[in-house]
Amino acid sequence: MKREVKLTAEQVTRAARVLQALAHPLRLAIMQELMAGEMTCTQIQERFGCAQSTLSLQLKMLVDQGLVATRKVGTVKNCSIRNRDFLHLFECMRHHLAEVL
Repeated sequence: MKREVKLTAEQVTRAARVLQALAHPLRLAIMQELMAGEMTCTQIQERFGCAQSTLSLQLKMLVDQGLVATRKVGTVKNCSIRNRDFLHLFECMRHHLAEVL
């Protein structure tokens, strides 16, 4: 039996902000694409066919909540998953969608 882990009130508030950052189809899709490894912003933009301004806004939300890390190499901005353990959420979601909904 797994040990129940309770979050503090502050952690609940912070967790809600992280989940809100994921509550958009494009942001979820970006996270899924980054599962395979680091990508440039240009690669992400081409993959989803979105405007640069749209991508910038969506990435900012993911970066601000600590989900995505960026690093510049010259003029190129590279994006990656900051904490790969967080990707277990996608496994839980797939299970939930298949078994519950």
